[in-house]
Amino acid sequence: MNTMFLLMAEFETTTILLSDVSEKYLGMRPSTADKKAILGELPFPTFRVGVGQKSPRVIHVNDLAEYIDLKRKEAKEDLLRIK
Repeated sequence: MNTMFLLMAEFETTTILLSDVSEKYLGMRPSTADKKAILGELPFPTFRVGVGQKSPRVIHVNDLAEYIDLKRKEAKEDLLRIK
C-alpha cells in the first residue's frame, strides 16, 4: 500500500492540520508542534493556507508520507544492523 494514499483516505484531504497529526505521528502536543514548526524544528515543512497568524498550520500529505516512509526505512536498517 502507498502511505500517501492511505493518509489521504484517513484525512480526506491533501493538506492536513498539524494539530491533527502532532500526537499520533510526532508524539507531542499540538502546541509544542506549532512552536517547533515556527522554529523550523519539525522533520517536514508546514505552512499556513490563510494569510493571518491565526490560520492553522498544515502539512501536505506527501511530506507526511515521506516522513513516515523514511522512519520505516530507518527502523528496518536498524533492525538489520542489530541482527
